[in-house]
Amino acid sequence: MLGGLTLVGLVVACYKYLDARAMWEAWERFSWSTWGLFLILPVFYLGFKAYRFSLLLEPISSASKSAVMTGYASSQAASLLPGGVAMRAAMMHRLGVPVEKSSGPVLANSAADQLLLLVVGLGLCYYYPEMRTSAFGLTGLLLFLIAVLGVKTSRDWVCSLLRKAAKRIGQEEKLEKFFRTVPYLCDLELFGKTMFWTVLANLVSVLTLVAVVYSLDLPVDLWALTAAFVIPNLLGRLSPLPAGAGVVEAGMVGFLAAQTSMSPDQAAVVTVLFRVVDVLMPALYGALCHMLLMPTDDEVKECKVAS
Repeated sequence: MLGGLTLVGLVVACYKYLDARAMWEAWERFSWSTWGLFLILPVFYLGFKAYRFSLLLEPISSASKSAVMTGYASSQAASLLPGGVAMRAAMMHRLGVPVEKSSGPVLANSAADQLLLLVVGLGLCYYYPEMRTSAFGLTGLLLFLIAVLGVKTSRDWVCSLLRKAAKRIGQEEKLEKFFRTVPYLCDLELFGKTMFWTVLANLVSVLTLVAVVYSLDLPVDLWALTAAFVIPNLLGRLSPLPAGAGVVEAGMVGFLAAQTSMSPDQAAVVTVLFRVVDVLMPALYGALCHMLLMPTDDEVKECKVAS
């Protein structure tokens, strides 16, 4: 079942992110001296995020770090499906980690990226005058979230709403187990380690975008390229579509065309090629991990019996 969803996720991702005309234009302009980077960078990207997830899961699970990292990577392609983030928890459940335990790390894993993008994106938005209005809105959202989570009264109110919802669907016990796994995420040492690997993973994405622009023999403006990655991805996180499909691409093309010397066509080619390397390649490597490294159901059962 998980293998089938992994394959479906990879096919859907290819359908969404591959544009035949833009890829042909990229093929004609592409400097093949950089092809090695585009094979290696997604490995680091996926590896950094998998290691970060293993750190988040370590305090509440006895599963080995290598198994957790393999499981995380194996769920990468399926996570590109609608609601696919739940595949992380499903993969951990297969390794013997209950969903109610792994759901906290799964949410924290995603929240770490959103926090970094939000903080960096705010700084970049204030830098560009035409984006300062959006920056004020994002600042208000950040302050609101801090207030809700930081004040005990509002935090208890949110928890009570979640308990009422869980009671209606008969999931009270699982929700309580989830609440018991959340406090450890507030550990400052764990938070620091999580954000360190989050920064590294996102730096790989920025480096990927720089390498794409360089490979197409276009001018490299590091500041503008960083903003072109952070701001559209931040907006894409607000989209219900996996990986912000459509929102990120439109935002990147518009930003690159407006803030750099690229034409709209050049910006479109850069965006498509970047999304292939940054989204599809990790999904492909994840699918390979699932096929080659992920233990079969029988092997997982044998390990559980042995333990």
